[in-house]
Amino acid sequence: MRKYTVRRSFRLCIWLAYISSDAVAIYALATLFNRHARATSSSSSSCDGIAHNKAKILEVLWAPVLLIHLGGQEELTAYTIEDNELWTRHTVTLVSQVAVAMYAFYKSWPNPGDWKLLASAVLLFIIGVVSFSEKPWALKKASINRLASVSATIQGTQKRTRLAVYLDDLLFSDWYNCSTTKSGDKKQPAELAAGEEDNVGLSDGDKVYMVLSDMSLSAAADDLVQRGRARNVRDVLRPLSTKAEKELKRWLRGAFGLIYTRANLVFTRKYLVYHVLVVPILHIAALTLFARSGKDGYNRTDVKITYILLCLTAALDVFAVFIRQLLYRAMSAKSVPALCETVPGYNLVDAVLRRRHKDIGRLVKCATGMGCKEEYFDYCKCEGGGQDYTLYKNVSEMVLADLVDAQGRDLANYRVFTVPDESGAAELPVEDAGAGAEIMQQRQSSPTGAANWALSEELQKVCGPKVRGALRGSFDRSVLVWHIATDLCYRMEGTPPADGEEDSHWLRIKCTEAISSYMARLLNFHPDMLLTGSRQHLVSEAKDEFEFFLDRAMVGNSGEPLSKDDLTNIIDHGPEGERFHMQVPIGIDNEAEDKEAIKSLFHVPKACSLAKELMKLEPPSTRWRVMYRVWLGMLFYSASMCRGYLHAKSLGEGGEFLSYVWLVLSLKGARTLADKLQMLQGDDEEPQIPEGSAPRNQHPDRRPQLPGLEIPRPDA
Repeated sequence: MRKYTVRRSFRLCIWLAYISSDAVAIYALATLFNRHARATSSSSSSCDGIAHNKAKILEVLWAPVLLIHLGGQEELTAYTIEDNELWTRHTVTLVSQVAVAMYAFYKSWPNPGDWKLLASAVLLFIIGVVSFSEKPWALKKASINRLASVSATIQGTQKRTRLAVYLDDLLFSDWYNCSTTKSGDKKQPAELAAGEEDNVGLSDGDKVYMVLSDMSLSAAADDLVQRGRARNVRDVLRPLSTKAEKELKRWLRGAFGLIYTRANLVFTRKYLVYHVLVVPILHIAALTLFARSGKDGYNRTDVKITYILLCLTAALDVFAVFIRQLLYRAMSAKSVPALCETVPGYNLVDAVLRRRHKDIGRLVKCATGMGCKEEYFDYCKCEGGGQDYTLYKNVSEMVLADLVDAQGRDLANYRVFTVPDESGAAELPVEDAGAGAEIMQQRQSSPTGAANWALSEELQKVCGPKVRGALRGSFDRSVLVWHIATDLCYRMEGTPPADGEEDSHWLRIKCTEAISSYMARLLNFHPDMLLTGSRQHLVSEAKDEFEFFLDRAMVGNSGEPLSKDDLTNIIDHGPEGERFHMQVPIGIDNEAEDKEAIKSLFHVPKACSLAKELMKLEPPSTRWRVMYRVWLGMLFYSASMCRGYLHAKSLGEGGEFLSYVWLVLSLKGARTLADKLQMLQGDDEEPQIPEGSAPRNQHPDRRPQLPGLEIPRPDA
């Protein structure tokens, strides 16, 4: 179920089961130990004491069964990514619990006991100890440091065997990931022969391992070139084909299995031999020996419970794969979205209106007063309906269509303006003038390749000073301001036509609003994924400001939707910070307080100014093209600057749409955070420079310098 986007309540139940399963098994082992320790110390040579001890022998047989359950299931090795780093704690638990079980069994087993029952217990102990040992082993192999060790294979210091290649393909196969869709990614014989000859390119699995470990694909490709295993970087980082784009979801599920399940152990020769051949034989042998052992004198209830425990444990061990397949196919039949297949949103205006609702607002305030976070009431996550999946499909298709060429692209250039607006006045607001001058100075000295990839020259011409200024500020504030402005423009558009299929214009509008709400959700709930250093409190400040605006406008008092007249009033009077038209007069004291409150406004006036300028763009298709391209630039930039560790962490919570975009960008060859930190700014491949000549725009005696760091010349 964790490979799907399920309700928060279901995930809470899974977490409780994960936590309580170990606690119940450990408590049961401790209870068995204490009961038999007391029985041994109080036993006498009387017949009643001997009969009592014999009746308790079967309880000791339950100890290895509890060890098997302490090992957990293959699909629930780690609940969060932090659990993988706690493998040493699980190792200590393994040693202590195995010692307790062995000690209780040794002290309670009589010397002239039934050898068949003893042999059955020994076989169960073998299964229990090995199964319990697999858990810390899998956690250790799934830790981030161990994932990074795949670089030895990637850099060519180790050669892949045929079995390793086959098992790696099986890890990302539709069968293991329980995918019911046909991938159509079967390799042709010619492709297999070419791959077996000399695989200098990184496989899809290698790329997924690397980006999850915050490793640079460009750096690995450069190492392969330096080692002589490839002619150039493009031979290693081959373009992502259309067929491969369809496999992105399958790779995400494979990455989930690698981190949160025992997939890193399942596809090893020892694991397969043990679980396919040895475990079924040991379970059958243990059951057979127990059935043939003498049970005279044992409690009938204990015998029945032992049969139930042995049979259910064996069935769970042997048939777990088939049970998992049935469960996943049932969820797929219900059209439950898989990992990263939703575009959840957060709407700030709706959140403010919800707080102002007469009934719902009281409940929200009451829950907030009791310590509950208000964000959970405002958070409207997609729950897997058909309409939600349709929205995701539309957004993902439009995003992929705009990623045709991303090789070496610096995604931060979406806010670089190289063309002045139509009026010729591209001045910034006063508060942004200093930062804007510094940014413009950097852009003037930037290479020609630093052109705006998101906004064409045609769209840059229609962008006024408010649009440009809103992009030149801090990223988190830009997201917030653009979200409010986009939502105001969206509410002014009205409703789409009900008859017939939606045209491309309304599809772009819906996708723009969806990306805007999603980015606002990241800022409010996952600011670390949006961008390092993002300030979550900006959302709370903006909500208070917007509520103040609604109070002054005397609208939305009961949480009703805003009319077009209300929206026009907000957009027209918001930028100047003027008091809205009041229906009742304000006293002198209230007027002074009102002026102080207006002076403290910051985010909403900027958003209203931006919305006012955007509404002047005609025709509406041009307006929404500008907003869509701006939000596309913000989405791609945020995805490229997010650490792979955070994307891997989000997979354990159902995944984020940002992770899907990030994986596409990484495999397309766009410059991610790791690439920017590891490689030089500019082209990934250095040009071939003739001997004795200097690079373009560089003096022969001048070496490249980092900003703020001067390197002394050799003759200095």
